[in-house]
Amino acid sequence: MQRVGIVGGGQLGRMLIQAGIDLDLRIKVLDSAPDSPCAGIAHEFVLGSVREADVIERFAEGVRVLTIELEDVSVEGLERVAAKGIQVSPAPHIVALIQDKGRQRSWYAANGFPSPAYQLWNPGEPIQLPFPLIQKSLRGGYDGKGVQRVVAPAALWPVPSLLEAEVAIAKEISVIVARSFRGEMQAFPAVESVFHPEAHVVEYLQIPADIPAAVQEEAQQIAMDIAEALKVVGLLAVEFFYGTDGKLYVNEASPRPHNTGHVTVKACWVSQFEQHWRALLGLPLGVPYVHSYGGLVNILGPAGGHGHPRLVGLSTLLSIPGVSLHLYGKKRSSPFRKLGHVLVLAPSREELQARLRAVQQAFRIEVETENF
Repeated sequence: MQRVGIVGGGQLGRMLIQAGIDLDLRIKVLDSAPDSPCAGIAHEFVLGSVREADVIERFAEGVRVLTIELEDVSVEGLERVAAKGIQVSPAPHIVALIQDKGRQRSWYAANGFPSPAYQLWNPGEPIQLPFPLIQKSLRGGYDGKGVQRVVAPAALWPVPSLLEAEVAIAKEISVIVARSFRGEMQAFPAVESVFHPEAHVVEYLQIPADIPAAVQEEAQQIAMDIAEALKVVGLLAVEFFYGTDGKLYVNEASPRPHNTGHVTVKACWVSQFEQHWRALLGLPLGVPYVHSYGGLVNILGPAGGHGHPRLVGLSTLLSIPGVSLHLYGKKRSSPFRKLGHVLVLAPSREELQARLRAVQQAFRIEVETENF
């Protein structure tokens, strides 16, 4: 039994534990929330801040491999662990690069990867891009947070930002690549994401993406080239805009399991979570073959309140063919918080779309309001 550590105890960590159990890993998790999704299932759960270097350094004692399930962690802590000879994957310098959207975008440009025109901007500086444009906070944004479409200078947040030219988007896709420390690589087929119009989080997705074969191959190759250039060990999820001009534009990347990769658990020969462990442990990578059309519907907290969530419609949901339910064990709901997801398999793309629509109508989340 090998001892491994995960920094972060959210749903991605929970699913890494589920895959790691099959490989007989002993898994230790660090998170600041005592009721996080990993708290009840990790072999060892440590309560503490993932943003404090001392906490991460102490947490890693006794583990052979340390990995992350989110980027908002102390890079200094990861560096201290690596300096002790413990394998840290992804490497601390990769996490540091990904944490800063400005540095990340500049790295793509310097290495020749296609991405939107951009400007690193400080308040008061002239704006070099035409409006409308996209403004992104340099750090901390996720699931639509820290991103806005801006139509006039007065609407800009007065903070240092990444400004990007607006791309006419036909589809948004992502490619998840696994790379081992021996340099072996495998790329999953592209996943297509459809976003909630209000919350800007993924409402549903499907694999394989409904894009031309040549675009599929190009996206996989770009993602593998980025993983190779970074020398990633583990997973790298690369998000793309597929423009109406027929071109691919790199949006951003994450060196960890990715929300769009959940569908691989049922639709592929190997899941992203098992593939991550294989890459970290030096095992042969699995072939990420898609054996069925697969889709995912996110279970989101309702817009109207905070409190204890309850899923209504379970029997109706599970009566739909090809459906499996995955709840994250979160005790509190907030507007559009990810509480779980539903995976859907089908023999054709048309049937997948029909089943996805049925799933969306089959359940709802009710919230028992908390008394403050």
